[in-house]
Formats: sequence, structure tokens, C-alpha cells
Amino acid sequence: MTEPMSNVDNFWLCMDEPTNLMIISGFMEFEKVPDFARLCATVEHRLLRFRRFRQRVKKSVSGMGTPDWKTDPHFDIRSHIHRIALPAPGDQAALQNMVGDLMAMPLDRTKPLWQAHVIENYGEGCVVFFRIHHCIADGIALIHVLLSMTDTESDAPWPESAPHTEEKKAASFLSGLPLVSLAKGAWEIIGKTREMGRTLTREAMETVSNPFRAIETARTGAGFAVDIAGVLAKMAIMPPHPANSFRGNLGVRKCVAWTKPISLGNVKTVGRVVEATLNDVLIATVTGALRRYLKKRNDNVNELDLQVAVPVNIRKPGTEFELGNKFSLIWLALPVHLEEPVLRLREVKRRMDHIKHAPDAFVGFSLLNALGISPAKLAKKAANFFADKSTAVLTNVPGPRQPLYFAGEEIRNMMFWVPRTGRVGLGISIFSYDGRITVGLAADMGLIPDPESILEGFEEDFNYLLELVKSGKVFTEPLVINDRYMEANETEYVVRDDVMT
Repeated sequence: MTEPMSNVDNFWLCMDEPTNLMIISGFMEFEKVPDFARLCATVEHRLLRFRRFRQRVKKSVSGMGTPDWKTDPHFDIRSHIHRIALPAPGDQAALQNMVGDLMAMPLDRTKPLWQAHVIENYGEGCVVFFRIHHCIADGIALIHVLLSMTDTESDAPWPESAPHTEEKKAASFLSGLPLVSLAKGAWEIIGKTREMGRTLTREAMETVSNPFRAIETARTGAGFAVDIAGVLAKMAIMPPHPANSFRGNLGVRKCVAWTKPISLGNVKTVGRVVEATLNDVLIATVTGALRRYLKKRNDNVNELDLQVAVPVNIRKPGTEFELGNKFSLIWLALPVHLEEPVLRLREVKRRMDHIKHAPDAFVGFSLLNALGISPAKLAKKAANFFADKSTAVLTNVPGPRQPLYFAGEEIRNMMFWVPRTGRVGLGISIFSYDGRITVGLAADMGLIPDPESILEGFEEDFNYLLELVKSGKVFTEPLVINDRYMEANETEYVVRDDVMT
């Protein structure tokens, strides 16, 4: 079977560079090692229902135009699932080193562009590390695809159906997802993942902006064209980001780190007190961590707004299982210059509220689509032009609220990382699962050899906010601190002793 690749998917295929591979990575962590045969069977009978994972990229003979997706006639599941082990002592540091090394390895373009590594000897358990090329799908779609392989119960039946027969067409997201003959029935599994998909999509829509409003307004409002022109102009004249310790020439080697899971309830507690969203609290705390690290490296942070690119989901509800890239990018300035954590949180909330109803997400997606039909060299130049305007990629994806099981074993934690384009060397990922939140970093080894120190700053800043809230202090009284901040935000806040409700 052969089908054309979309313009946006082709854009991400062309963006591959040895120093920045366009591969989305993530892992599932287990306290016990799943049965390897069952794990392979689960991947084969559930992941391969999506035909893209059996297709390789086929370029046109002339080399012009977008390539095609073509079913790999030599597909072998064991060419994509690898079993390896951590060296002693098998701790998180060893796992981080191995994950960083795997991230730097390009995928074989003669095969479907994905891999899974079962990394054993991680304490008493293991990690299943997935790598999937961005041209297959964006992060939102891939989260749903990977979740479709999981179960909500530990005693789910062993997959017993034929691996992949001729695909049966089904409505909406079921295209490419033929029926699975499991004891509990295919539609129960599909219903579970469909409902999970609806929940995650609703939460993802509220994470950063409201792109659906922008798209509908674009269809009906003439005045929206003026807004689009303004956004494009703003993006074009945005100056390159100032030099700092997060920017520089990239190398091949990468490094990763992630926090211990923190309570989602604690994040909600902080957010309620200052009337901020979960996303506001987490981004503000990340901002504080980046400030701490820059000061440690003797960077000047007094006047610094750190620009980051933020992926935004633009999928309509019910289309979360459709592969491909249906997201946009917006640029968010993090107020690194603000030292006081509460003032920083208020300012992040103000900036986030502003972009939630702006057309930036719609404009970003249109731009990516246009670049997808451009020649590869031109697309790369344009991508580098916009990448130079940011220091990092920051993404926040809401995951399942309840524990899940994969190949008969409970998933203790999950984490993922998005790729960085151009010369961007830092990626920041936030993922929630089973009432907890994990923050992860992926960085260029030459620029940021110690990403764990950034995450230590994140934990310190968050713990400070949490203790402040628990102490019963509320931030409501206006106060002028300096002219610069008053220009950015008309209201500032000072601590007042009060009784918390």
C-alpha cells in the first residue's frame, strides 16, 4: 500500500540533522520486568494496527515533491524491538546516560521509522523506551497511540489475534485500526482508549491556547486577517534571542534528566490560591529553575525574557487517533528577570491569558504547512530563522489520571521528550500520570552537561511556593516595586498574613 505524505509531515522529515534528530522519545517505567514474548505480542497486535508503523518512507524517483508512505515488504517486528540491559549499578544516572546515547542515534530510513528498547537491570524493574519519528505523528497523537496498547486491569488477556490482516475501514479515528480479537472484545478496548482520548484532548485544549476559536474566527471574520498579518509581522521582526548558556553550537551527544514525580494535588493547591492554572504554576516554576541555572553560569538575567517555542494541539475532538502532525507552535516569553516566585507566577499567568485568545496558533500551523511544500533547503533555512528566536522548546501534555498496565505489568511512571529544531539545544517536557507530574529535560551535552541541576532548581522553587501557600499567606495587595515591572503588568502583589480557606 502506498499513500502520499502530507506537507507538514514532510517538513518534519526534512528537518532531521545529526545534531538535532526529529524523533519523539518516551518511556514507560515498571517495577517488574514484563514477559518479553507478551510485550512483543502486545506491540505487534496493537501498535501495528496503525499501518504507519509498517510503512517506510519512499522518495520519488525524481527527488522532487513530497515522498510517499509504502508498506515495508520485509517488515519484521524484531527489527524494531530491542532487549538491552543497564550497566551496574542500574540506577537513574545509568538510565539517563543510556537514554541520552539512544537519543543521538538516527533511525534506519530503509525501515519504518520507529524503535522500542526494553532496558532491563533498572533496579528490580525495567524501562520500555520508544523512539518514533516526528513525520509519523505529533506528540498528542503518539500519546494516544501508545496508550491504545495499554490496559486498565492487570489481568487483561494475552493478545491472540492474527498480527495484521487486511485493514477494515472504520469511522473517524479507526481508519487503520482493524478489529482485535481479544477475550474482552475489541470494542471495549477501543471504547476505553476513545474515552481516554476525549479526556486528554479536553485537557490539552486548555493547556496553552484555544486554537479552535482562532480557526473558526479565521473562517468567518474579515478582521481576523489583520490579526494574522500582525502575528506574521511580529514573528518576522522578532530579534534573534540573546546569547546565553543555553545557546551555542550543537554537538551529536545528548543528555537527559527528569524529576521525581510530584503530587498533582500540590500543584492544584498552589494554583487555587493565586487563581492560576496548573500550566501557569508549572511554567512559572520552570522559569525560576532556568533563572537559577543561568545565574549559576554567571549569565545576566536582570533584563532577560527567555523566549521558548510551545507546541499547541489543534486537533478537533474525536480525531486524536489520526496520525500525522496537527499542531502549531507559539512563542512564549518567560520572565526570567523576575526573582520573586509569586510575582513571576502572576506574570506568567498574565502572559498565558493573553495568548489563549490570540491567533498565533492558527498562524503557526499555516506557516508549518507552507514550509512543508517548500524545497528542503528553503524549509530548513526558514525553520532555522524562527528557531533562532527561541532558546528552548517547552511542552506540557496531560496523561492518564488512573494507573495503566502494559503487557500485564503496571506502569509506574511515564515520561517523554520532543525534538528541537534548528540550533535549539534544550527541550522541556511536562507530563502528568496517575495523579503525579514529572518534568523532564533533554539537552545538548556540550551546552548543558548537567540538566539535573536545572531540575533541582525546579523542585526548590516549587517547594518554596507550596510552603508559602501552606503557611497561610495570600497575595492580593497591589504594590509598586519597580517601573519596569509596572510597565509589563499594572498590578503587583505583596505577601499578606491571612487565614487560608
